[in-house]
Amino acid sequence: MLLKFVNRGEELTFLEEKWKEKKPQLVVIYGRRRIGKTELVKQFIKEKPSFYFLAKKQKLELEVERLAKRFSMKFNTYVEAEDFEELFERISGFFGEKRHIIVIDEFSHWMEEDKRIPSTFQLIWDEILSESKTFLILCGSSVGMMESLFSYKNPLYGRRTGQWQIAPLKFSDIGEFLPSYSIEDLVKVYACVGGVPQYLAEFAEERSFEENLINTFYRKGSILYEDGEWLLREELRQPTVYLNILTAIAEGSTRLSEIAGKSRVDITNIPKYLKVLLTLGLIKREFPVGKVERKSRDFVYKVKDLYYNFWLRFVYPYKDDIEIGNFKFELCRKPFEKYLGAVFEDIARELLSRVFPLYSIGSWWHRGEEIDLVALNERKKEIAFFEVKWSCLEMGEARRIVEDLHRKAGLMKWYNRERREKYGIIAREIKNKKNLWEEGILAYDLTDIKVLLRTAGRPQKR
Repeated sequence: MLLKFVNRGEELTFLEEKWKEKKPQLVVIYGRRRIGKTELVKQFIKEKPSFYFLAKKQKLELEVERLAKRFSMKFNTYVEAEDFEELFERISGFFGEKRHIIVIDEFSHWMEEDKRIPSTFQLIWDEILSESKTFLILCGSSVGMMESLFSYKNPLYGRRTGQWQIAPLKFSDIGEFLPSYSIEDLVKVYACVGGVPQYLAEFAEERSFEENLINTFYRKGSILYEDGEWLLREELRQPTVYLNILTAIAEGSTRLSEIAGKSRVDITNIPKYLKVLLTLGLIKREFPVGKVERKSRDFVYKVKDLYYNFWLRFVYPYKDDIEIGNFKFELCRKPFEKYLGAVFEDIARELLSRVFPLYSIGSWWHRGEEIDLVALNERKKEIAFFEVKWSCLEMGEARRIVEDLHRKAGLMKWYNRERREKYGIIAREIKNKKNLWEEGILAYDLTDIKVLLRTAGRPQKR
C-alpha cells in the first residue's frame, strides 16, 4: 500500500522556518496513530543531512546498540557507545559544525520502557546538543505521554523550541486519495474514516464505495476492522472501560449522568476518563455558539474521531456476525443515511469556514430548540443562521425550513437589536437554488462543496 502525502503545507512551513533559524532546535511532533506523522517527517528531511530512527519497545541497552549500528551503516562510519549520552556525543561529533536533523520516531516507546528517559534527554540536550547545530525531532503516537513533556514537572520542560500536534486531514483534502470518486461518495468515505491518511489509503479507487466498505471494515484481519480495539489497548490501561464510554457517547449519551449510566461507570469517576479521551482527540466538548458565560451544564460530549464514530455504530456491535461471515450491510443502510446527516454538518462547517473566514461557527441549542450552524462576527455584529440537510430539497421545502429558521433565530440572545442577520440552507441537493439566492437566502449544496474541493486539489466528478 503506497501512502500518499497530501497537503500538510502548514506543518511543513513550520518545520522549514525552524530549519532556517540555524540555531539548535528540539521539536516535539505527536498525534494519534495512522495520522501521518512519519510521512510528514520524512517529507521534511528529504535532501537534508539527517538521521531517522524508529524506536522499539525493548530494553534501552539494546536500543542504544541498535541506534549505533543503524547510524554506522547509514554514514559508513563506526559508532559505539555504552549509553545514550555517549552515543549522542559521538553523533554530534560526527556532524561537527554541519547543520543536521536527528529524528527519534515513537519516542514514547522509550518513555514507556524507562520513566527516566526525559531526564536522560535533558542531560543530552543541555550538555551536548544545545550548543550544536542539531535539529532534534522527538515524535510519538502516545498523545498523553508526549504532552507530558510539556509539563512543568517534566525534566524536558523549557527545552523544546516548538511542538505540533498533527490533526486529521480536512474533508477538502481527501479527494486526492480517490480522485475518480463522486463528491457524494467522498462524503461517505469521510463519514467512515475521517481524515486519517492511512485509513483513506485502504480504499481502492477501482472499487465502488460499498465494495471498499465491505472489503475493509467487514473483513477479519483488516486494519479498519481491528484498529478500534487495538488502538485503545495500545494507549490505555483500561481499554474496556473507555470503549464502553465511547460507545455510550456514540449512541447519543451527551451529558455526564447519561454517559455514566449507559457505560456503567460511577459518575464520580467519569470526568477523569473523559479528560483522557479529550486529550486523545477521540471526543470533544461542544458549547452553543455565542455563549458568553460557559457553564458546565451548557456543553455536550460528542465523538470527534470519525473513524471511531463509524466503527462504534456500524462495526463493533456486529462483531459476532462479522466473525462468522454472517453480516449484511443492508441492516445498517437506513441508520447510516441518518448518520451521514450528522457528518454532513461537519463538512458544512468546513464550507462555512471558507465563506465566513473571520467568523465563529458552531451549533446553537436552548430548551429543546436547535440551529444546526450559526456563523457570527462579534466585531461586525453579523450573524448567519443555517439548517443542514442530507437530502434533496425542492424549493418549497427549502423555503419552509428557512421560515422555521427565522423563528428559532429569534430565540437566540445575541445583540438582538443591533445584529445584521442572514439565513441559509446547506443540503445534498437544492432544486432551483438560483431562485433562493434571488430571494436573499444563502443556498449551498454538494456542487458548492465540489468547488471547495477544487481549491484544495483536483476537481472531483459529480
